[in-house]
Amino acid sequence: MSEKNKEQFIKRNKLGILSVLRDLKKNNTLIMINHARGQFISRILEVDSDSNQMLFDLGGVEYENKLALEAQSLNFIAEPAGAKVEFSCGRITETLFESLPTFSCEIPAELYFIQRREYFRVNIPLHAAYTCQGKFDDENNFDLKLKDISLGGLGLHVDHPMSLPIERGATIHNVTIDMIEFGSFVLDIEFISAFERPTINNKGETVLQQRLSFKFPHLSATQERDLQRAIFELEKMQHEKARRFQED
Repeated sequence: MSEKNKEQFIKRNKLGILSVLRDLKKNNTLIMINHARGQFISRILEVDSDSNQMLFDLGGVEYENKLALEAQSLNFIAEPAGAKVEFSCGRITETLFESLPTFSCEIPAELYFIQRREYFRVNIPLHAAYTCQGKFDDENNFDLKLKDISLGGLGLHVDHPMSLPIERGATIHNVTIDMIEFGSFVLDIEFISAFERPTINNKGETVLQQRLSFKFPHLSATQERDLQRAIFELEKMQHEKARRFQED
């Protein structure tokens, strides 16, 4: 979304901002926090309007927490049900909350609350063994590679285009999405579309490949939280691999 289009979703009213942050805390919503030297996953622990401070979890790696403390600014992204929330803060400090170390920052002066769902989508390398397995209505099983995934849905990769025994809007129940180290998920998916495109294989030959697009018709709060964590962790892993590649 362009900055111009995002302006219609900005909140600057203090009470409105506090309401959004407290909902994130109440629902234990995961938050991806980015800064110039890294990123980590967190959640809001407390929103204190009197001190104008927001408390949030440290990351799971001590070195990442050190980098976050040194950062001049941090960006927060959360995707609660039906919306996307974005905001930033300046330097953070480390304090205690319920006798445990935590981060603290000023409550943001402005916040984007994007009610029109625009999910963060992470692309998946074809060499990764992440798959989606299920059964079409004609009882034929399928086992296809994940091409990309978000909280909104997923794309599947087909090496050799096939005739599909499914129509737009049809739901396939209880497919298994296997993301190996990030977990396995049993969900329903609704078919959106399929399209073919030419590509060059490793032999230099032009071949047709197919992409199947599905959306998640509904996710429970638990499914959404667990899937969001997997997506965040996958994006974080890819970011770290890209950074190491640039450093080599």
